[in-house]
Amino acid sequence: MAISINTVYQRVLAIANKEQNGYLTPQEFNIFANLAQTEIFEQYFYDTNQYGRVSGNSKEYSDMLNILDEKIIPFTKNQTSSITSSSEPAYAATFGSTLVTNGTFDSGITNWTAGTASDENGGSQLYDSDTQSIKLENDAANNVFKSKQTITTVAGTLYRVKADINAASLNTTATNANATAHVKAGIVSSNKVVSGTSQSIEFYFTALSTSTSLELIITCTGNTGATDFALFDNVKVQEASGRKLRIFPGGNYPGSLNSAKIYMLGTVMYTDSNGNFKKLDKVLPNDFIHINSSPLTKPTLSNPVYVADESHTVRGVDLNRYEISVYPSSISSGEIAVNYIAAPTRCYWAYNVVNEKPLYDASKSVNFELHQSETNTLVNKILQLAGISMQKDNIEKSAIARENKEIQQQKS
Repeated sequence: MAISINTVYQRVLAIANKEQNGYLTPQEFNIFANLAQTEIFEQYFYDTNQYGRVSGNSKEYSDMLNILDEKIIPFTKNQTSSITSSSEPAYAATFGSTLVTNGTFDSGITNWTAGTASDENGGSQLYDSDTQSIKLENDAANNVFKSKQTITTVAGTLYRVKADINAASLNTTATNANATAHVKAGIVSSNKVVSGTSQSIEFYFTALSTSTSLELIITCTGNTGATDFALFDNVKVQEASGRKLRIFPGGNYPGSLNSAKIYMLGTVMYTDSNGNFKKLDKVLPNDFIHINSSPLTKPTLSNPVYVADESHTVRGVDLNRYEISVYPSSISSGEIAVNYIAAPTRCYWAYNVVNEKPLYDASKSVNFELHQSETNTLVNKILQLAGISMQKDNIEKSAIARENKEIQQQKS
């Protein structure tokens, strides 16, 4: 049963204001409340380790390991759905030979076709013998030009695209400041290289059919003639040997409100051809290199392994996901099941301002997910943080004393 956040809030305010020690704002309370909840939750695992080293007792309701298990069970999850294949290669993935014909342009631009449609023929393609690369020029007819090649692919397979783009001369007329150059494979595009710069691009795409259109593109903003151009070289498309599997805890995808987050991944299993579960052993990235290199330890369907990706954010945004690389790579996302410990949902004391005072809004509030027995511990820890924030030693010392008394009772 969850702990009412309003109950904790009122108790904290009552104790903090008992001797006119200052006012704790709702914003401050919410920050301290989440810090306290996380600290209590993480302590469960240290306590489990500590009590596991000593003998318990025959009373199940007073055995500390049983009590800790009772507190952790609500966070234990099992999941077989919402495990999908990502668009990123697996850890230590290998790549096949390039599928592009004449991607290095050593002796010409054969096998590359200029765009003919009205929205892609705003220029021309030439061979630049000095750099041994393909040269895409802008002209006065349109503002987009494409050079194309169709490659053979396997639907559902992940591929890597690489190319060197030199857009240093894409604005020599000074009328194309926003001109760009990029590569597109099917419906997936690389980042755009702006005029005046050069860059080696790399991106991944999943083939949708047995053939994929590969396009070299310049997009210009002015009708400038053939003096503005970009150079493309070392164009490659390679099949990836495997891809990461992405776990969205609880079936919640990025952007889901209060969606679960994996605190600790437990057992990873896959269903074999006989319908039996087989456990995958977790290996560290550095260890996998050695394991995969030896014929005796190389992962097989009877001895599978996985490497966990501990990074769950992109450019600082929490994506509420967990990624693993499974070996052998023939194991698909639909065959995987996992269990894990979910992190507590962020609690929140919501309010509306009425007569210049915050009034509790139960409909928008999020309660603590901890066990009911942690109510006093939450109050004490929040008071400790409040005492530090308000620079009130008496609040902090009083809260620490109450917490120490509670810990002594538990461990005596």
